[in-house]
Amino acid sequence: MIYPSILDRKYNEYKPFIEAVAKKVKETLLNFCDHQGYAFTSRIKNVESLAEKIETGRFQKWSDLDDLFACTIIIPTLSHEQEVIDFCKSTFEIIRTVKRGQNKKSPDTFRFDSTRIYARLRKNDDTDNILSTHKIIFEIQIKSAFEHAWSVSTHDLVYKNAEVDWKKLRLAAQLKATVEQLDTLILAFEKTSEFIQENDYPEIKIKRYLATETNKLFESRKIPDELKPKDMSRFCNNLYFLMIQVNQERNMKNIINQVTTKIRATKSNQIPRSISLFQYFVAILVSERIISTSTEQYSWHITQEVVTLYPTLKEIRAIFEYNEIS
Repeated sequence: MIYPSILDRKYNEYKPFIEAVAKKVKETLLNFCDHQGYAFTSRIKNVESLAEKIETGRFQKWSDLDDLFACTIIIPTLSHEQEVIDFCKSTFEIIRTVKRGQNKKSPDTFRFDSTRIYARLRKNDDTDNILSTHKIIFEIQIKSAFEHAWSVSTHDLVYKNAEVDWKKLRLAAQLKATVEQLDTLILAFEKTSEFIQENDYPEIKIKRYLATETNKLFESRKIPDELKPKDMSRFCNNLYFLMIQVNQERNMKNIINQVTTKIRATKSNQIPRSISLFQYFVAILVSERIISTSTEQYSWHITQEVVTLYPTLKEIRAIFEYNEIS
């Protein structure tokens, strides 16, 4: 691609400052995204893309260019968007914010509509060259995971194609409509799920019963809060899998009742706080001879703390090894 020499000179003049801005912004936002569990992408606009942007006729002067550096924060659902906006406002000098849905569009039109924040480094953060670096405006896009998937999947296929194809543009719009619908369903997940017809699936019924009875133990303060698992559904899945391994899944409801009865009969100061809830359940199951430990297809998570509290668990041989012998 041929572009004016003045653009090349201007771009090379500003490139060190763009790179300095990119480095500072990336460090800040990557730290935020790592902490929050968000994905992050970024790029410095190359001179060819910059030439095409100027040729749109939408910009009057160099200082109007607003995405010499651009990045994207990819959030799980749109409910996380305000948190990102608030962080950017507290960190950078915001020039303007274009929120999704802010621009007028026909209800039968589906196109790019992610929230975009245009910002500059604050002057007290600008350690290289206050005047030049502070002038550079960068763009922060906030996309849902679905939006990002649509963008990376369709952008090169449609917008970097050698031909203009109505069918491809139409298909990209249809996919965008699906993305918008998915994001809407996620936002309304709890309410929408109420309209899904229930199914009498036995495995789910048992896991729900286990979750309900376990939560009751926490609500009644029979088990201290620090034992609450990070993910109750994973706890239930793990216990159900164990019951399968010891051939007790058909008797699981009765087993759950035996465990919860044992816990309710235990004094609060006798509830162990040095082992996980799963280990506590396993300890009861094994020490009370409710289940057999003879299975060879299962690695028991039995640690020294468990054995100290429940010596009968020493009989288990197939345990998870932390210290492997080479």
